[in-house]
Amino acid sequence: MAALNVLVYSGPGVGLNAHAYLVRTLRQFLSHRYAVITVGPETLRKEPWESKAAILVLPGGRDMPYVTEMNGEVNRRIKEWVKKGGKYLGFCAGGYYGSGRIVFEPGTPMEVIGDRELALFKGTCVGCAYPGYDYKSEDGARAVEATVDRSAFNVPETFWKSDPTAVRVYYNGGGYFLTDDFTGKQPEDKDVSVLVRYPSDVTDPYDRKKQVTDAPAVVSCKVGRGIAVLSGMHPEYAWDFLAPTSYTRPYNKNLVSLLRHHDVYRRRLIGAILTHMKLVVDPDALVDNLEQQQATRSPIITPTFFVPARIADAAEVFGTMNALKSVATTQGGAGVAGVADVVLRDLAEDIHVVSAVPGSGQRRVSSDYQYAVLRPEQAPEVTSAYASTTVDGKDHNRKHSMLVLCTPDTIPDTSETPRFDMQLALKHMRDAKAHTIGSWLMYSDTTWSTQTFLEKNEKLLSLLPNGTVNVATRQLTGRGRGRNAWISPLGCLQFTTLVRHPNLTQAPVVMMQYLMSLAIVEAVKSLPGYEGLPLRLKWPNDVYALHNPVGDSDESSDASGPSYVKIGGILVGSSFKNDEFTLLFGSGINVANRLPTTSINSLIREYNNAHGTGLLCITPERALALFTAKFEEFYRQFLVNGFEPFLKLYYRNWLHTDQLVTLADRSYERAKVVGLNTTDGQLQVRSLSRPGTVYNLQPDGNSFDVLQGLISRKVL
Repeated sequence: MAALNVLVYSGPGVGLNAHAYLVRTLRQFLSHRYAVITVGPETLRKEPWESKAAILVLPGGRDMPYVTEMNGEVNRRIKEWVKKGGKYLGFCAGGYYGSGRIVFEPGTPMEVIGDRELALFKGTCVGCAYPGYDYKSEDGARAVEATVDRSAFNVPETFWKSDPTAVRVYYNGGGYFLTDDFTGKQPEDKDVSVLVRYPSDVTDPYDRKKQVTDAPAVVSCKVGRGIAVLSGMHPEYAWDFLAPTSYTRPYNKNLVSLLRHHDVYRRRLIGAILTHMKLVVDPDALVDNLEQQQATRSPIITPTFFVPARIADAAEVFGTMNALKSVATTQGGAGVAGVADVVLRDLAEDIHVVSAVPGSGQRRVSSDYQYAVLRPEQAPEVTSAYASTTVDGKDHNRKHSMLVLCTPDTIPDTSETPRFDMQLALKHMRDAKAHTIGSWLMYSDTTWSTQTFLEKNEKLLSLLPNGTVNVATRQLTGRGRGRNAWISPLGCLQFTTLVRHPNLTQAPVVMMQYLMSLAIVEAVKSLPGYEGLPLRLKWPNDVYALHNPVGDSDESSDASGPSYVKIGGILVGSSFKNDEFTLLFGSGINVANRLPTTSINSLIREYNNAHGTGLLCITPERALALFTAKFEEFYRQFLVNGFEPFLKLYYRNWLHTDQLVTLADRSYERAKVVGLNTTDGQLQVRSLSRPGTVYNLQPDGNSFDVLQGLISRKVL
């Protein structure tokens, strides 16, 4: 199974800024291939997180609350996981915590001295490396000029380009590590290497008059088959995270400018640390050019184009567009960048509504207007794409988006949407001849989340036609079930479908998620020649595939053969009003991407090689039309007859027929899967020890590790 989750610890003791800066940096370097997810101590204690975790990262903060929350079971699981091949990365407090012993500010009111049971580095971490640390201010912060030992990194020499070995890195309160080579202990522990050292101005916290030279700042520890990297510094802190006015001491008043000058070298260092730990880093995060740096650090969202896909009635088209404009307010003055600025001030953000500019070869919305509205400083929030800050009654952190209303003759071409051919998608959707689902198409190259955009903007949602589909090439904060994030590699089709569903007894809303996932699988397998593709359904709403790992995937290198891997999932949001459900089906399906696991097209290529066939790969544009048309076909039958007629087809595609499972919340009782209850959507399993006992498991309250056969209650 591919380990694609980057788990970032968040619990008592974690510094708010430390966590925010860390998540933002990890997303910059890893979100092209991994899901960066925040987890708390209860998740680490109770959830089966190990099989899907690529790395566990502990941010800066306070070590003692970490001890309180994680001593015992959590530490045991972390250490066992690392020994079996896991990866641990700790910054500052996370570095102290991962050591065998901590000595922090001895002889002061802040003193903390004691052993630590995690002990991935068996030695002692001593701090602070510099005097002046204060929990409540930036007085202890410095831009230290650390020395990088390139030979200690498991990266090619060319990785470093022509970088200097002395790099300015943010420091505040971290320690240095008493490695054998530093203390002179013999024989040296060959499983520990020093990656980075502090400059010669470090002092001994027992005696600040005593200078400490060559103090280890970042260490790499081999732990069984795994690795732990502990850092006393903060290479994850970028200069533009910091406010220059916070640094007023003689030794840190130029901190921000020093970090800015060395930013490309700092980014190369954090990239080298992640690569050293065998993670795949996004090359865009390592670019030299400052303008490119800013683009990769703070990706902006792009306009959302809104166009009728299948509706021929011009009155209905213009009626929808006029309704959107009628609830917006026109701002005063000459507008923005020469465009009359019409704004729909919705619950979560300001949506700038503009009509597409007509004319052959003409951009549908001017670049100046895009830049003015979709400001590059709108960096994605790390906890919520829609977090806001209100000061003096004004919201200074509202997001701005742009909705471009297009008629059939003002649809943008690929010069404006190079990663998704809207005109081709619309042709496929018209050819599919569905009436409602996919009747309107929304597309943005880059957005926060296709589902959250609709879910959090209630005015907009209420005006959209039933069947509207919102598509994006890249999601900055894509969502999965529970706390999961959804990775957005190029070639993954990410879309949210709006369905207004009547409250019908014969068509229970809870079964709709099963109908959508079945439609996605059958949309492909019902094509002539594609019936044999090994696409399957995992309860409750995931799409899996039987896949032979090859060199371009992230599958475990010790895999013995074909295995089932996840290639898609459905997340359903719902509300109920006036005897009608408003459903938002958020779907992410790997259609054309080779990485990080596999995709439908990879399966097609494997099938062609194995069977000598010549099946054509499916473009994301065609896949969208296939999925929406098949769902409408199924949905029309479902409205009349419910899910019962689909049950045989569903069981033919799912992974769980007669599967033996372990019920973690019932004293690990063994049971066999019986099937689905078609009225309430619950999974039915029969106890092996008491065959007369059948348990009903709710889809939203349980986590199913299909490969381990383990069903456990989700920890929220």
